[in-house]
Amino acid sequence: MTDEQALAKIQALANEEAKNFIRPAQMQIIYSESQADGTTDYYVLGSDMPNLVYRIFVLGKDDNFHENGDIRNAVEKTRHFNQDIKPSLKLVPPAIEEGNDYEILVENPMEGGGVEVKLKSTTGRNLTMIEVYRYFDYVSKIFFVSCVGTSFGGSYLFSVTPDSKHLRLILGRDEALKARVDMINELLQARLLPSYKTVKAASELLSGNVKAHIQLKNNEGETQDFDSTFCYDDPETQTRYAFFANSKDAKQGIILVDDVLNNNRLYLSDQWTEQQKAAVDRFKKLMTTDQAEFQKHVVSFFADDLDFRYAAYKSGKIKAEAPEAPKPAEEKPAEEKPEAK
Repeated sequence: MTDEQALAKIQALANEEAKNFIRPAQMQIIYSESQADGTTDYYVLGSDMPNLVYRIFVLGKDDNFHENGDIRNAVEKTRHFNQDIKPSLKLVPPAIEEGNDYEILVENPMEGGGVEVKLKSTTGRNLTMIEVYRYFDYVSKIFFVSCVGTSFGGSYLFSVTPDSKHLRLILGRDEALKARVDMINELLQARLLPSYKTVKAASELLSGNVKAHIQLKNNEGETQDFDSTFCYDDPETQTRYAFFANSKDAKQGIILVDDVLNNNRLYLSDQWTEQQKAAVDRFKKLMTTDQAEFQKHVVSFFADDLDFRYAAYKSGKIKAEAPEAPKPAEEKPAEEKPEAK
């Protein structure tokens, strides 16, 4: 069987599988390897997946294909290819050499809140995936982006590079990082994870160049404008304190309690608890005695707090949102049958 014939059969099989997902993707055969039992393994990349783990399609002795969808098998086959096969190849498809960074070409908002992202690999290969969420965790300082393939159940985790123009595959197993991702995924499943509209929009908000703007009246009843500068998240009281500076005189400022779990609703000090009021004196002292420790809890006004959100979820302060009920299908009027004459 020629590669062209094999690709046609693999594409047809992948297209049929894609009916269970969003849309088909273009398949590319990277390598084929004959097995002792007379079957042949085909290592395949789709245009909706980065070069991380290959999809494995098996050609049987009856000249029919099936896909081995066991992720453990795919991981083992990919390891075998990278370690045993790739070093011996004289000519290799360019996709094999692509790095872990993928340039963001465009993000297209979709109906229902999803985002389609078009990427370009370091070898020029074009990919189209669906972003599940975009979430910045200020503790790990990582901007996570989760993507899925359009044609199969592949799920991939990326970080946004410092230039905000690339997605970088997260590889390996870091236990501290895994713990953060597990919290994110649990909140996502509970439909309690906020997500920026796009990577570009998030980067603008997190840069600090975009300010939250409020107006307050002073003791004389005059309206004054204030702009956000930064927030301090106090782990003891599970409270975010938002620092605002007077728009005309930056030396004049005010601290407000910011309810990060309720659309950043702001509260003046006369609405604070005694514990929240006491915390201000504590972290103000920390600002001068241990700036490094203070900075660990400093965050942009437009960033979420994963620890606050997860603790509130586990304590029942915020509850999992029920999935939207499916809309009833529109009932069509029965067709009128012509009367017999």
